[in-house]
Amino acid sequence: MIYSWIFSTEKDRWTSWYLIAATVMIAFVIWGFVSKMYMMSVAILLVSGIYFFSENNSDPEVTVQITNLWIKVWNNFFDFSKISSYSFIYEDDKAVLLRLKLINKGFKIVDLKIDNDITLDLKAILPDFIREDPKEDFTTTEKIIRLLKL
Repeated sequence: MIYSWIFSTEKDRWTSWYLIAATVMIAFVIWGFVSKMYMMSVAILLVSGIYFFSENNSDPEVTVQITNLWIKVWNNFFDFSKISSYSFIYEDDKAVLLRLKLINKGFKIVDLKIDNDITLDLKAILPDFIREDPKEDFTTTEKIIRLLKL
């Protein structure tokens, strides 16, 4: 093993966030029933239930390990030959994510939380194995998701 770090998967949300999200969800469900779009109401309930279930049943910490053959995230192994590039994404001069772009057809991007200290260490390690893409940034959709803390 060359390098390892652990990051938390918990979101930084306040109590009012949950109240607002529940209010919006209930409003859409009621609106769906009033306007006779029953399947929309069912879909909203299913999506919000799955989101809540997956958020509350995920591991609170993720362990990342880098060896000279692969990057291991939880129990998933990503061979360097299957990673096309990596990039560091910053927010206000603070490193936020290490983004791995995969060659796979389905699962294309892996985002790993980092900080500035980890970034300095990884800048010395990763160029030996993978090509860096320095122009990567958050997309507009990702910026909205981060703003809403989803």
